[in-house]
Parts: sequence; C-alpha cells; structure tokens
Amino acid sequence: MSFIILMMASLSSLAQAPMNVPSTITVAGVKLKINNEAKKEIEQTLDLLIRSQYHFQLKADRSNLYMHFVEDVLKKEGIPDDFKYLAIQEGEFISDAVSTSNAVGFWQFKKASAQELGLRVDNVVDERKHIIASTIGATKYLKRSNFVFDNWVLSLQSYLQGLTGTQRSVADKLYGAKSMNITGKSHWYIKKFIAHKLAFQDYVGEGRKHPEVSLNEFEGKGRTLRQVSKDIKVDYDELKRFNKWLNQSQIPGDKSYKVIYPTKGKQQIIAQNRDNQKPATKPKTNTGTNRTKRRPPVSAQAGNAFRPLEGNVGVYPQMTGNISRAYDAGQIKMNGIPAVRARADENIQSLSRRTGLSMKKLTKFNDIAGNNRFKGDTYYYLKNKKVKGKVHYHVVQQNETLWSIAQDYGIRLNKLRQKNRMAESDQPKVGRVLWLRFIRPQNIPVEYSNVLVAREEVSAEDRLITEASLATAVERSVEKPKAEEVPPSKEENEVFVQPKTIRPLIATETDSIVVHKVKAKETFFAISRIYGVEIDDILEWNQLSIQDGLEVNQEIKLLVPKAKAEVIGLEEVMHEVKVGETLWSISKLYNVTVEDIKKWNDKETNELSPGDRLKILKRP
Repeated sequence: MSFIILMMASLSSLAQAPMNVPSTITVAGVKLKINNEAKKEIEQTLDLLIRSQYHFQLKADRSNLYMHFVEDVLKKEGIPDDFKYLAIQEGEFISDAVSTSNAVGFWQFKKASAQELGLRVDNVVDERKHIIASTIGATKYLKRSNFVFDNWVLSLQSYLQGLTGTQRSVADKLYGAKSMNITGKSHWYIKKFIAHKLAFQDYVGEGRKHPEVSLNEFEGKGRTLRQVSKDIKVDYDELKRFNKWLNQSQIPGDKSYKVIYPTKGKQQIIAQNRDNQKPATKPKTNTGTNRTKRRPPVSAQAGNAFRPLEGNVGVYPQMTGNISRAYDAGQIKMNGIPAVRARADENIQSLSRRTGLSMKKLTKFNDIAGNNRFKGDTYYYLKNKKVKGKVHYHVVQQNETLWSIAQDYGIRLNKLRQKNRMAESDQPKVGRVLWLRFIRPQNIPVEYSNVLVAREEVSAEDRLITEASLATAVERSVEKPKAEEVPPSKEENEVFVQPKTIRPLIATETDSIVVHKVKAKETFFAISRIYGVEIDDILEWNQLSIQDGLEVNQEIKLLVPKAKAEVIGLEEVMHEVKVGETLWSISKLYNVTVEDIKKWNDKETNELSPGDRLKILKRP
C-alpha cells in the first residue's frame, strides 16, 4: 500500500490537464497544418495516452531510462530528434516487447527486415533488443526512405506502410514538401505520432531522468557477462534482465557491444570512455504547445466492462446518460444511439419483452445472426446503427471479431465489411487496420499495425522503476544485510536461449531443393519472402555472409516445401471480381482450379463480392 501511495503522490510531477491540439505543429522540420476533423482524432488519442496518470508516468519513466541513448544515436546519424517519440509509439521502451506479428524489440523489427538493415539476429545475439544497435537500424531505414521522399513525415509513414506502400498512397507533390495539411483522411499513423509527441514532449528526454535510477553502458566486447558483472559490481541476474539481446554469456568480440546496466539511488556510475560526455541539459518547462483546459469527452466509465485500447483513436463505445440505470430502456445512449444493457441471465426474448421492442428489430439493429449470437451482460442497440464510424480507423486487437468491432463503434456490420472489401465469412487478423468511415481504396493494400502481446511477467524496466520508487518509501536508517557473493559459474559460456537448428540442404519427401537466380536489385530479404524461408537458412545453405550482398545472376540454393516449389516461376496477377463472376468462372478464365484460388487467397468459402481482389498464380 505504501508503494501505491508513493506513486500516486509522485504523479503530480507529471500531472497534465487535457490539452487542445494546435492548428499548426512542426514535426521533423515539416510544418503540419491540422484541420478540425484531424484535431478531434488526435485529441481522442491523447485522451487514451494521458487518461491514466499512473500508466502515463510509468511509460514516461521507462522512456527516460533509455532516451539518452536514442537521442545520441539520432544526433550522430543526422535524424530529426522528433523520431525519439516513435520509439515510444512502437515498442514502448520494453527491450523484449513482442507483437502479434512477431515484431520484436525497441523499434519492433521482424527478423528478416532487421537482418536486411544490418542487425545481427541469431543464436548468439538479437540486436533488436539492444537499444543502441536497434536505434541505429531504425535510422538506416529512415535514411533510405527519406532519400526517396525528401520529407521526414512521409518517411515516418513508411515505417508502417513500407516504401512501396507509401509511394502508392501519397501524392507526388508531397515529395520534398516542407509543409503538409493534416486532415481526417491523412494517414492515421501520422496522427497517432502527433498525439505521442504532444503527450510526451514536456516529460521525456533532453536530460530528464528518474531521480532514483538510471541506465548506463559498459564496453563488453569479447568478455563474459559474469566478468562484466564483477567489473561494474552489478548483480549478474540484473545484467541478464537488461541485456536480453545477448542469448549466451559470451559477448562476441568482432565489434563493440555495450552492456546496459542500472544504477540505483546514489550509486556511482562506472566511468568508461566518457571523456567527451556533455553535462545533461536542463529540462524544458514549456515547448510552446497550446495547453488549455478542456472538458474531456464523455466516454467509457470505470467498471462498466469497457477498456481503452491504446493504438486506436479514442475510447469506444462512448456511453452517455444514466449509466447506473443501464439495464433500463431509455436511460443510456451508446455512440449516440439509444441502447440498453442485458442482464447476465437474460435471453433475447426476455430483453424484447422488457424493452417493448420486437425480437426481429433487436436482431436487425444488432446484426444478431449466424455466429453473432445473443449474449447476456452485454450492451445492445435499440435503434439502427450508423452507416459509418465517427473515426477513420480501428486496429484489431486480440479476441475481437468483426461483429464486436461493429458493435463497439455503432456501425452496421454489412457496411463495415463493405468499407474493408471483406466477404461475409472473413474475419480480420489481429493488427489489421479497419476503415470505419470510407471504403478502403483499391490502390491501398490491407495494412497491419503492431499490437504488442500482453506480458505475463513484469518487464525489467518496470521492475527497476518499481523497486527504485519503493526504496524511497523505506526507512534508510535500517541497515541492509550485505548481499552474498554469487559463486562464479563453472561454465562461462552459458546459453540463455536454446539455439535454433538449421535444416540441412537435403531433399526429402516434403521438401525440394530449388535454385534461384538473383535478379537486379534483389536482396536476401526479398528472396526470403518469395520462398518463405529464413535469411539464416539461406546464408548457411550457401555459405554466405549478409554483409557480402548478392550479385546479379548469382545462383542460390534453397530448400522449400514441394507445394511451394510447384508454384515457383508462376506469375502473380490480381483479378478484380466483376458482377456475376464466380470462383468457377474465374478458375476457367485462368486455367486453374477453384481449390487453388481458395488456397492462394486464404478463403474457406466460395462467396465473392464485386470489387474483391483475388491473387492468381499462372504460367507467364
């Protein structure tokens, strides 16, 4: 209890009134003019970020542990300082954060893309979890992107969409632009970034640190983690927690590897190669942002079964009215539509009698059909839902269905499918970005955003902050017992993560060996995506190093499943379904089978809708 009281008392240092979004803001040297619709979306995202002072402070403290490393790298690499807020947005400064799409670390890289950027990801080291190495990797990507766009805001957008995706979705006139208009139709990722910058810019970075704890670096090249532990007098297990980039105790000796270690309280920082270290700058007290109080929008109340979803815009469904009488008709509205809460033991018949609304209308208003069955202790609409949402997008979270999302935003289910070009049987994958107000244009592919996997254990960063904060509440007059020395391990080269075995390059009943001839500008990353194999496997099978690169017409041997080998060399085309077309008629058009089309497009049924786009593989 004393810890909770202490943490709540310390929140005053970060207490901030809800803020209005300014009409103009400069991001990475680009002046952004924000219209009223975009302002509203950004404000709702801000509400999500700052509504819990406890979690806001925890995230700010966690960010400040690492931020000086990030600021140093960005400055050295010539990247605008604003990009430090992208690290908060992506990995939330948790070294071993993992997303549902298997992106890992501070900057949320997938394995193949990390290796393509020169990060080492193998059985010894995973640099995605190293704050300095991963930040250098992020700057490489941003530099490449900005070489094309000459506009750092578009480079920011490409961090999610990729270079090709961003090129398809932005106008040529924005290349090199030093000012941009941000509207409701502007990419949501940019608006989300603006919200993060506004939320954290006065509380994170530029010399701000937790008063009781800090993270520092020590050169570990060629040493073991136990040797470093003795040198800097930091507990070995603590070092392991903060250096999850190292998969075994022996640190490679081929280049510099900084071991990250914590210091607490008044413990002295180990001096090592710090001759050029500059004194910390004084924190800014105000950056000129327009911070005026406003009344927060009425949204989900604590205890009524709704939860804010960071990564989306605002908190939905939005509830108004007499929440304490939600079980009675005529008392509440959900997203501006009359609604009622069903009792736990209720069925649709009893709810119909209680509200005076026919079962047919209840079923229609709430899209109750097929798998979307009536459930007790749930909110239901008493009038028709809307044809579009109040905000532009939703990032699908774990355990959500298209029906639950339609209910949360008050959108008719068929309209939600139509806006996202989805068949009736389709369910969105976690992380998919759903369009809520407009139909996703055909030239914009389906997008996915990182959704961090819920953690079962407290992160090393949060554990350190908690311990440091708790320590300040304990009487310092109590003499602490001396810690027992940990006996040295008999085996210095301890393995923290069991190595992944490389498959031998041998044809089997299920796998075939194919030879790929490298094309112009083709990379290891591109080849790994074409054949669905790991870059590590490609390098091992061909005795190559990723630093060596590839040459045109170079022959690469690969082990791929026979089903995959059978389609190698086929040309991929996209077919847009026309009115009256069926899977059978399309299969005859391309001389393929219906089952092939379903397999290529992950379809379980034969249902099609005009405008659907199907991937077809055919002989060139």
